[in-house]
Amino acid sequence: MQATVLATEREAYRRLPELLAELLGETDTRFDVEEPASSHSRGPDLLVSDARGRRWAVEVKSSSGPGRVADAARQLREYSRDDAVALLVVPYMSSSGARAAEEAELNWIDLSGNAHIRDSDLYVHVQGRPNRYRSPGRPSSPFAPKSARVARTLLIDPSRWWRQRDLVEATGLDDGSVSRTVRRLDDELLLEHRDREFRPRDADLLLDAWAQDYRFDRHEILPGHLTGSGIELARSLDEQLGSLDVRHAFTGLPAAWVLDHFASFRLNTVYVEGDPHDVAERIGMRTGQKGANIQLVAPDDVGVFSGEQRQDSLECVTPVQVYLDLLHLPERADEAARHLRTHHLRQHADSG
Repeated sequence: MQATVLATEREAYRRLPELLAELLGETDTRFDVEEPASSHSRGPDLLVSDARGRRWAVEVKSSSGPGRVADAARQLREYSRDDAVALLVVPYMSSSGARAAEEAELNWIDLSGNAHIRDSDLYVHVQGRPNRYRSPGRPSSPFAPKSARVARTLLIDPSRWWRQRDLVEATGLDDGSVSRTVRRLDDELLLEHRDREFRPRDADLLLDAWAQDYRFDRHEILPGHLTGSGIELARSLDEQLGSLDVRHAFTGLPAAWVLDHFASFRLNTVYVEGDPHDVAERIGMRTGQKGANIQLVAPDDVGVFSGEQRQDSLECVTPVQVYLDLLHLPERADEAARHLRTHHLRQHADSG
């Protein structure tokens, strides 16, 4: 990890002047880059001066995970210099990182050429340039299907302090798997510690990091049609699956509806345990995309059922899972996701 950070700092030292020149339209001016006096000195990673007399206090991070972005914002506030514009530099800014930067009112540039900078006499916004630093091998993610049980458990009760052995029991994962996942979450600065206990440093940041990595299409999705529509069809389907002893839990718009009666809908999305084709046959569902008003979803890991709860006579996954799925579903799902996040997932851990 330290080697990656140092490599990113060297690349920033080399490329930042040309990037600033291009973004500010000052290609004929000289930029002076100052490194700190020592690696142990308190202060920004780099100080940059341009020909107009503007100074930049630069913090360099090796990734744009929300936890790292929030940490950069905190560091730059601590290093605050009245004569310098605070600036985060990363290899490539992810959408979740950009959201964290926006919430922290933090200027940023990535070494791929994207940027968002706002100062008293300056506004620069560039997006859409591809990631120049995509690694050939994808590192193991703390949000892989089974590993994500840890994040889900932490987010269901974000104020609770956990010991590793308790998380092993809650997730059904072995001790080694939990240890590796916790270490990866730590690497992204998403956890805080108290003695041997830990919890989310910020539940919003952890959820953003997971959302950035989450893909609904990793599940097996079987579309089809049954007579009925909306919440009435959902309740009928819930009763039918229950009578067949099929473990199930609704997500997406049906779950959003029973939480807050938010938005009428047509498509019912429901997780089922087992082969969705077998379930479809048992409930008499006509399979196919045309006219589909049901999606039977076989989850990529049974952890999606963790925290399931009965809401208004409907078995539903936890609101955290509902939110992740809404980000990938049609109709008014995007709007429902924003509503759900505002009213049910604005949970920061308390200070106790």
